[in-house]
Amino acid sequence: MERLDEDSADLDFLEENLEQTEDLTEKMTSMLNVFDDRLVRLEASILPIHKSTQTLTKLVDNIDKTRNAVVEIIGYFDLVEREEVIIKKGPDGNDLDSYLNSIGKCNKAMEVLGAMSLKSSEKIIGQLKQILKAAMLQLEDLFRLWLTERSNSIEPLSFLTKSKNWKYLEYQIQLQKNLATLSSYLATAGPELGYTSEFAKVYIDVRSNYLVKSLTMLAQASISTAEKRSTPVYEKGTCGFNSYTEAVLMMFMTEYGVAKKILPLEYVSSSFRDTIQPSIDNFVEIGKALNIRVKKNMQTDIYLALDMMETLNLNMSTFEEIFKLAGRKDSAFGDLLHSLRAVAIRSFPEFLDEIKSHPTKTSGLPNDGTIHELTITTLQHLKRLTDYPETIESTLVTLGDGNWNASEKDPNFSRDRNGRIPGNAVMKHYFADFLDCLAQSLDSKAKTYKKPALTAIFLLNNYYYILKAIRTQFMSVLDPEVDIIKLVLIDFEYRWKTCFSNLMDYTWVRGGALKTTLGSNEKQTVKEKFKNFNTEFDELYKVHKGYAMPDIELRSQVIRDIRAVLIPMYNRFLEKHQQSEFSKNPTKYIRYDSATLESTVNRLFDGSM
Repeated sequence: MERLDEDSADLDFLEENLEQTEDLTEKMTSMLNVFDDRLVRLEASILPIHKSTQTLTKLVDNIDKTRNAVVEIIGYFDLVEREEVIIKKGPDGNDLDSYLNSIGKCNKAMEVLGAMSLKSSEKIIGQLKQILKAAMLQLEDLFRLWLTERSNSIEPLSFLTKSKNWKYLEYQIQLQKNLATLSSYLATAGPELGYTSEFAKVYIDVRSNYLVKSLTMLAQASISTAEKRSTPVYEKGTCGFNSYTEAVLMMFMTEYGVAKKILPLEYVSSSFRDTIQPSIDNFVEIGKALNIRVKKNMQTDIYLALDMMETLNLNMSTFEEIFKLAGRKDSAFGDLLHSLRAVAIRSFPEFLDEIKSHPTKTSGLPNDGTIHELTITTLQHLKRLTDYPETIESTLVTLGDGNWNASEKDPNFSRDRNGRIPGNAVMKHYFADFLDCLAQSLDSKAKTYKKPALTAIFLLNNYYYILKAIRTQFMSVLDPEVDIIKLVLIDFEYRWKTCFSNLMDYTWVRGGALKTTLGSNEKQTVKEKFKNFNTEFDELYKVHKGYAMPDIELRSQVIRDIRAVLIPMYNRFLEKHQQSEFSKNPTKYIRYDSATLESTVNRLFDGSM
């Protein structure tokens, strides 16, 4: 019961609290409704004000922008006066960026004013155009100045002889890096400013002049060394043309490297082409001048043409590379090669004709039967030709099979499977024809000698000289022929046959012993043989002692051959008749003992010694 009373009291308490909570809820709801009404009225009041504020803000921003634009435009009108001083002063090599920045300001001002189409800005725009044109001219002048300062002429010979690095020339000009910056700016900014820059022409003008001046001395030396040489016949490598060619190629290749580093890519090929053109023209002109000299002095200067051809052919790949880099084929260079080849081709039949038509005069023959000048000069010519094997072979092939001599039309001559004669075979055949013409000319000259022995000695000397030349100088071109020498030796030894025949007689043997008692007729025969031998030997010795046989090997061979026949025969003849009592005074007939005779034979051709 007591428990029930407590629970009832708690319930009354809770009910009382609930009533109070409901009262509070009603009051709070009433207050929130009031706040909501007030917020609605506040929003209705503030929203127009907010919208007005946004409009005012935009208006202020527009006013600021307009003011700034007006200030900027007004500044453009004043820009001419400010920047003109900087432009007219010219760029500072140490501070190129400041000058380019000034140009940029003027360019922007011209663009802005031009877009506004204001009548008041027309005068300013005109002034800006003049300033910008002056600025571009100033930059071109600066480009020329910097390029000229780095383009002092050089002496290429010092690079050729002292092995200096040609890349040094490229490196030297690259020390001024602003050249590349400047050329790039002129190439791009010029069109944007409505100005066509001629910086490429400036480059061509300065660098082409540099090349011409640098190569002038070698060009002149090519002519002077050909005209003022120390030998009557041109010697390989003595003309300055070879060094001139090497310098031209190296300077051209170096110049291309310079152009690549300084000029924008699209300008490199055409500028390089026009830069080297004056030097190419000079090079071809020098080559043609030398070729004209060769034409006038074919006998002595044809080797100059061959030397030039060899130099050009050896460097053909480099020339072709240069022309490719320049984007062109140089016809003048091709004409030079063609003219040189034409002269070389003409020389081959002319030299053969010169030998064939060489005058046969007794007065021109050596009195002692030594080597004829024609033999010496002909072999010298052939030797000089071997200095240019590839050039000679290619030229002879161009000349064509048989076009230097009718004898070339040899159906048995070695040909390749296409029916052509190989270059080395053509050269071999030409040399063979050359020596054949020489041999015919020598035979004709030898026949004008009145003494047969001198004829044989003359041919021996000349043919042996030719044979030695073949063995020592022309083994790669000709096979050594010895048959002709053997024939001449046989003919020469035949001249001694009469002398030898006096030593031939019958051997009289009685019971296996030499016959010592002779009849009067037999004694007289022996006396005549000794007498005739002495006379003929003395005559031969006298004649041959005055003849010349300058070649030691040939002289030794001839004396050895004579001695091999004469001394044994004489010893047998002498031994037999010293015991035969053919005369009471044998010393009257026996002029030589064996040793004296051999010593005398050994002194033949003393005129050579």
